[in-house]
Amino acid sequence: MENTLTEQVSKLRDILSSMRSKQFWQSLPLIDDTKDHDAIEIQEADVPGLRHLKVSIQKEIEIIESHLAFEAKNGASKTLSTNSVYYCALWNEILQAPRPILALNKVYSVSVPRDASLKISPPTSSQKETPTKAKVDIVAENGRSWIRVNSTKESRLLAEFRNIEAFSYESSDEESEIENEQQADSAKVLPMDNYLDNSVYETGRILSLAAQQSSIDTGFTPTVHLRLSRLANHSGDKRILHTIEKLRALGVVVTLGTKEVQVPTHPPNPTSFYMPQNINLDLSLLIALVTDITHAPLPTSREEAEERFRPQTERSWKRQLDKNPDITEDAMEHCRQLTEQSLHEMEYGLVQTIHNRLLNHPQKDKVQFWTTEEARDRFTTIVTKIGGPGERVRAQALFSTDNPEAFWEGSRIPAGERPRLLPIKILPTELPPASATSANTFHQQLALTCRGILTRPTRQEVRTDDADGKLPAPLRFAARLSAHTVQSLLWGAEREMVTLTSNKTSVRLLLREMRGFALPSAEDLEERESEKEDVSLALWIMEPRSLSQGMRSDSQFD
Repeated sequence: MENTLTEQVSKLRDILSSMRSKQFWQSLPLIDDTKDHDAIEIQEADVPGLRHLKVSIQKEIEIIESHLAFEAKNGASKTLSTNSVYYCALWNEILQAPRPILALNKVYSVSVPRDASLKISPPTSSQKETPTKAKVDIVAENGRSWIRVNSTKESRLLAEFRNIEAFSYESSDEESEIENEQQADSAKVLPMDNYLDNSVYETGRILSLAAQQSSIDTGFTPTVHLRLSRLANHSGDKRILHTIEKLRALGVVVTLGTKEVQVPTHPPNPTSFYMPQNINLDLSLLIALVTDITHAPLPTSREEAEERFRPQTERSWKRQLDKNPDITEDAMEHCRQLTEQSLHEMEYGLVQTIHNRLLNHPQKDKVQFWTTEEARDRFTTIVTKIGGPGERVRAQALFSTDNPEAFWEGSRIPAGERPRLLPIKILPTELPPASATSANTFHQQLALTCRGILTRPTRQEVRTDDADGKLPAPLRFAARLSAHTVQSLLWGAEREMVTLTSNKTSVRLLLREMRGFALPSAEDLEERESEKEDVSLALWIMEPRSLSQGMRSDSQFD
């Protein structure tokens, strides 16, 4: 028996309340040591399609409440048909869908052969095609699972069967009236495949064809899941059974009924975070550790900081300006950025901040710093090309086991404020093996996201001036999100390290990619009832520091 209108409104309101929860974004295991503490942009947290779903549910609530108000004032009226059953079934599927969820209510274009064949196969060039659309309610498991909720009742499906029979009889003009009457008396005279011209089968057939055609772009064929939420207790009609059998023959996973997930009304238990023993440094932090801004005596005022950095067009790193002696706006902008970084260093020293964060670590003498081999190689190349003498010395000492203390020569940082970060250990270049840990932990959510990004199509190699002749082009999925950054984050996630970075833009883009984990899940709801253990920090974001010794107005090297 279906719920009353009042009960439907109550359920829809509970769904909206769960959707609007910011729990994922407010309890991320990260430290935001940026100047403005704005590494997380909650306003961009919605999974594509979620906002539209919220609006649709809100409109449904308003329609039902208006109907109830009308009945309260004017007495009983005709029965109101609502979509609340569909929304409740859809929400249950969202709670149980494999993460990450990439989109809700996504529409795919599909070309359907006009021969109306029931077989799902790629159309040949000789076949004429009809374009149509396939709606997927939930694009889950990083795009590998497509879930569609169908709330068709058995009575509606039986009515479709009767229409199929009526259409078949009316089209039999060449048959005698006696034969038509015999057909009307028994549906058995129609081949069972004739009944596949129904909405349920057509939905699954189009989705199966769309999934197959999508493999051209993705390299894999998603698994189509069709949830028939109102057919759990159907009468066993042979035509319904045949429809389900044929859908499964197409590879569609058909499930009858709805498995409800109870949403707790009380808030989740608070989570506490701890600093792990291993810290993973990305390329941006390696540069920040060796730059002149981090180690040179600090300016005493903004005016002194602005005077310290002046564009020098004759410098080797500015040779592209040789033909144009005028100082460009880009060069001035670079100087302004260095000035702002120096001013921030005056208030929040990068090395001192790291030292202070680790001061109360229970195993501070055993804390180790790591980086990937590729990050080290890129870092060495960059410092060799545009770094100053002191920056080059520190870059070499950063990984030295013979004389690591050379890293601190000439540094303004007192010995008592220096973290034990030398020498930095090296992780392999190849990707780490996937962990078998449950994906409901943030580290595994992060790892799954990184692996999903790295499986996207890569760009071809580009020519360079290096001796090797070729260098893999940066793999860009959005502005400034490159392959080596994602790989570094993946290593940290798989080894449950905290990744220390000053690339705030990349963190924002990565968290945007992780929106598919922001929706509540059945696993998360079950964990609310149990005691949560302390969680390891996963991300640590700081303000950037750029190589700057070559930009100093008082430097004497070329």
